[in-house]
Formats: sequence, C-alpha cells, structure tokens
Amino acid sequence: MDVKQKIIQKFNEQLGSNLKNLEGIYDFQEWLKTEKDEIEKSLSMASTTTPSKVKAVIENVEHVSYEVEQLQKTCIDLKKKIKETFNENDTNLELQEVIDKIGQLDKSLSYLYFIRYIENISDKIEAFLSSGDDESTITLYTNLTNISCQLQTSVCHYLINYVHETLHFWHNIIKEKLSKCNTYREYNDLLKILKWPFCGSNATSLNISLPETMTRFKILIEYLFHLQLPEEMIKPVVTSVLLTDFAPISLPIILLVRPLRQRFIYHFTGAKLTNRQDKPEWFFTQILTWIKDHVKWIQKNIQPIADSIGFEHLDTKAEFMRALVQLAVEKLHSELAIVQYDDTLFAHLIDETLGFERELRETLLYPQTQPATVFVLTQAHIFVKWINMEKKYATEKMDAILSSSTAWERLTGPDMDDMKVTECADAFLTLLTTISDRYKHLPQPGHRLQFLELQLELIDDWRVRLLQLLHENYEDPLTSLMPHILNTLHYVATVLEEWGVTVHFLQLQFFKKQFETVESATDKGNDTSESIGEVEGTVFDEAVVLLQRLEKELINEISDSVALDVKAKSRPYRTDKWFAMQSSKEVASLSVTSSGCPMFQELAMRLHILHNVLALPLFNQAWKNLAAQFDQFLFEEVVLVNHFNNGGAEQLQYDILRNLFPLFGLYINKPESYFPLIKEACILLNILTGSAILLQEALSNNDKNTSEILADVGVHKISAKLALKVIATRTDIIHI
Repeated sequence: MDVKQKIIQKFNEQLGSNLKNLEGIYDFQEWLKTEKDEIEKSLSMASTTTPSKVKAVIENVEHVSYEVEQLQKTCIDLKKKIKETFNENDTNLELQEVIDKIGQLDKSLSYLYFIRYIENISDKIEAFLSSGDDESTITLYTNLTNISCQLQTSVCHYLINYVHETLHFWHNIIKEKLSKCNTYREYNDLLKILKWPFCGSNATSLNISLPETMTRFKILIEYLFHLQLPEEMIKPVVTSVLLTDFAPISLPIILLVRPLRQRFIYHFTGAKLTNRQDKPEWFFTQILTWIKDHVKWIQKNIQPIADSIGFEHLDTKAEFMRALVQLAVEKLHSELAIVQYDDTLFAHLIDETLGFERELRETLLYPQTQPATVFVLTQAHIFVKWINMEKKYATEKMDAILSSSTAWERLTGPDMDDMKVTECADAFLTLLTTISDRYKHLPQPGHRLQFLELQLELIDDWRVRLLQLLHENYEDPLTSLMPHILNTLHYVATVLEEWGVTVHFLQLQFFKKQFETVESATDKGNDTSESIGEVEGTVFDEAVVLLQRLEKELINEISDSVALDVKAKSRPYRTDKWFAMQSSKEVASLSVTSSGCPMFQELAMRLHILHNVLALPLFNQAWKNLAAQFDQFLFEEVVLVNHFNNGGAEQLQYDILRNLFPLFGLYINKPESYFPLIKEACILLNILTGSAILLQEALSNNDKNTSEILADVGVHKISAKLALKVIATRTDIIHI
C-alpha cells in the first residue's frame, strides 16, 4: 500500500463516513501538528547522539565480520582434516575386518582343538577300558568331569551340550563295564570280606577288618566317587512324586544301601509274615536299627575318603540315612493307601510314623533340612483324616479323664503340694503335650497352626465341661467339686502361660499373626508385603483369660460362701452388751468374748479347710477376699451399730488382736494390714477419753489437716466422717 492510500485510510478512520462529522478535521489537524512537532524534536535530538552510536555499531560489525572470517578459515582447515581422517579410517576399517576375521578363525580353531581334545580323552578312555586299566580310566573320566564343571559359565551352549553328552555316554559305559568286570566283582567280594551289611551274624564284625582289605576298598570307593556326575547334570530318577524332595544319593552310598534295600523288600512286601498292616513298627524299627548299626562305620571309613578327594561337601552319613528313609517313605505311602479306611490301623500307623520321625530327628540327629516320613502325612486327604481323628480321640480321652473315679484325686510330689494338682488336670495337659509332640515336626507352619487351633478348641471345650460339672454338683462349695475344679483351672492356666513363652509356641504366634496380617491385607486390597511388626502376646492369651475369669468367679463364690457361714454364727457377738462390759482392771485377765467363740471357731475351721483344699495361690486370693469382707462386716455390723464402754472397747480390741489376727496369722505375716477398718476402729475406741474428745472437736471443726490429726493417733484408712461415727459410739463421751 503506497503513502497516498495510507493517508486516505487514516482520514477515513478519523472522520468516518458521516459528512456532519467534518468539523472534527480541525481536531485531527491539531493532533497531526502535535505529532509533527514531537517527530521534529526527536530528530533534532538524534542528530546530536547518532554519530557516537553509529560509530559503536560500525565497530561491532567490523569485529563480528573479522570473527566470521576466522571461523571460515578454521572451518576450511577442519574440513580438510576430516577428509584426511576419513581416508585413514577407511584403511583402518579394512584392516579391522581382517583382524576380526583372524580372531574368528582363531576362535574356531580353538573350538576345534577343544573338541579334538575331548575326542582324544574319549579315545584314551576307550583304550584304557579295553585294557582293563580302571585307575587310568577313572582319572580321565575325572578330567572330563572337571572340564564340564569349568564350562558352566561359557556361552558356547552347543559345546557344553557336547561335553555333557560325552560325559553321560562314558558315565554309563564305565558304570556298566565296572558292573561286569573284575572291579565290580572285587567290590562285592570286599563287601563280603567286610561282612557288609552288619546284620544278624555279621553285627559283631563292625570293627574287624584287615588293613589290605580296607586299602583296596578305599581305592574302589574313590573310583565310585569320581564316577559321579556333576550335581548340575544329575537328573534324579523319581519313582514316586513323594520322593521329589529327596536329593540324589552318591554312587558309593547307593551300592552300600543296595543289599539293605533288597532285605527290606524281601521282608516287608508281598505275603511275608513280617509284612503286617497292624505292625508298622516292625519296618520302622528295622530301618532305625540299620541306621544305628552302620552310620558310625560310614563316618569312620567313607567320609574321610570323600573329604580326601575333594568331595567334602558330601555328608555321607546323611546320605546313607536319607537312602534308608526313602524306603520308609515308599512303604508308608503304600500302607496309607490301605489302612486309611480303618481308624484303628490308621491311628496306629500315625503313632508309629511320628515315633519314627522323633527318633530319627532327636536321637539319630537326622538333619532337619532333610525330608523324612512326616510330610507323607500332610497330603491333603491324609491330613484332613489325621486331624479329624486327633479331635475324635482327644474328645474321647477328655470324657474318660473327667469320668474317671480318681479324676479329682490329688497328685503327690514336692512340686505339686502347693498347687494341689488334680489327676484330671495333669492328664489333660499330658493330652495337649502329646498332640504338640505329634505335630511339632511338621515342616509347614500352616499345618502346625491347624493343630494349634485344635488344641485351643480342646481347651475351650475343657473349660465348658468343668462349668457343666459345677452346675451338676452344686452343694456347699467347700465340700463339692468346686475346690478341685478351681485347682484344675488354676494349674492348667498357669501351665499354658508357661507354654506360651516357649520357642515352639512363640513361633506359632508369629506365623499366626503373619497369616492374619496377610489375610486382612488381601481382604482390604492392601500390599501384603508389609511387615507385621513386633509380635505381642502368646497363642494361649485368650484361652488363659477365659480360664482366669472363671477362676475369679469361683474364688469370689467360695469366699462369699465362707463369709456367709461365718456371719451366720455372728449374731450373739453383734448383739452383745458392749456398753456394759467389765474393764481389764475389773477382771483377773481378759479372754475371748464367749459370744464370739462360735463365730471365731467357724472362721478358723473354714480357713483351715480352704487351706487344705485350695492351691496356695488360690487360697491367698480367697483369704484376702474373706479378710476384706470380714473387716467391713465387723466395722459396720459391730462397731457402728453398738456403743462401747471402756470394758467393751478393750474386749473388742482383745478379740481382734488376740484372736482374729492370730487366726489369719497362721497363714500370712502381718495380718493386721488386711483389716484396716476394724484395727483403726479399735484404736479410736481405746484412746484416752481426753484425747478422744480433742480429736472429736478437731474433726468436727472440719480442719484441713484432719488426715494428719488422724495419722498422729495411728489412723490412716478411716475417713474423718467415719472416725467421728466411731468416736460417737463411746459411752464415756456420750455422757460427758
């Protein structure tokens, strides 16, 4: 757009299309004039400052132009060097290709040399086998085994497979050759000379062996160890899914166990008289006997050979035991398939299996990490039947315990006298202990927790049964079953508290909390990997709380019953003429109030019975309850409702200090501390009249220091209000 059009557009914008608005042209003229003046003014200012600014700009442009020229020169030089480098790299790349090709050919040659080396070893093994040189054959086979082990980290998978296949090939060939040649026959002959296995008539030959025989035997054992395939190449042949957890056995141990396996199969399969379903202990005992008779010899003669040739990682004793345990597992599995439908046979087989496991682990020290027979019992269908059977027999056992004619008889013993342990309490805890012994070797925490739940269920059932017996035999608490049931509850609760902090049950508490945490997190959709934190309490806490709650209720009931019996004999004592009794100055000597004899006699008799029938901790609770009730009773029913002259006050104090306290003093030290009300009431009744009046006035004035005033006369428990009531019963103050 040219200048003319811009001017026209500017006028149109200012004046618009309305002709009446032409008067605005004067204002527009003024605005243009003002703008013109401002432009002229700025141009005049620029004329003075422009030369310096223009000069600076020109200098800057010249500097930039110089730098650009320098950069252009540098760029040209760099471009030239790059071309030269590219030419050199092309040559280097060609050379690198040649070097890479040489390296590849060198590796290929080494690969072929290695294969040729393996083939040479194979040729030599074949030659030595043909010539009957067993030692050289085994040496070369060992070299081949070492090569196979060294190749495990190689990326040449085809080479590894080739060596493995070669090793497998020669392993089978050598093994078969040895089994047919003189070496194997010599091995069997040596076993006969050593009278292996040490069974029957050979049992006495355990330590009898000629040095020459043992030397040759050790050489053959070395051959057999070297003939072992590497662990990573061993593919165990599993005849049963139950044997998948059993690690492979080394060849020397397999050959040593073979004659024992043959004897086992002969005696405990088929129609042999020794193969009886009602006598599983026979085959378990046989295996335990073989282990006991042979492990020392294995440790003494086989383990040193393994250690000397680099097989120290093998535990030959554990391998020998594991090989025999496999026999027990196979036999147990076959027996369970038959006897699971007969409760008697099934229960007996379970008992013998658990006994075998216990003997194996605790006596023979079979490693805990090694599988044994007990996991056969944790197969789903077998485990369900097992735990149901445990519940059935435990329930029947509890019925028998409680219905026994001697159930509530007290057991004798130095540790049982104070606890008054009943026969049924001991029998019930023995039942729980037996169950614990039966499941504590189970490898899975989940299985052990199911048995724990069974035990907790039995404890609760036991508590309910005892409560039912109480209702059926409700008579005089002291002559009924209540004291025996109390002793039983207390002893069971005490033992459960002790059990709860043992390692076995603390582990179960940890697993229980862990399962509960995971289950709760799963239900809420939270992260199940969160830590359960510190585990508090024990698995028996809830059961113990329920037992102790029932125990407390029964203690209160038996204490209330005794208190009622004593109070029933107290009427003559409570209504005696305390206001008209002779003082100590008027009689030769004080003696117990005749009206109180029946009450105190009843109290003495009841305390004696309580002490004889209750466990010491329970008796301590009972007499404390009784003391508190009797203290309150004497204070409220004797002191506060009667009036006392000097003789009455002295007589009451004599009865309390010389008769009541000594009754309880037979069982505790300082019995007076458990009768604060009646003791302090006697003090208030027997202080001098003047002191009593002053005390009454001080207490009546609501002095802030009433507690200190009472403390000065030996009163600490009775309040000021009650103290005034006690003082008011004194006849010597009433008549003043």
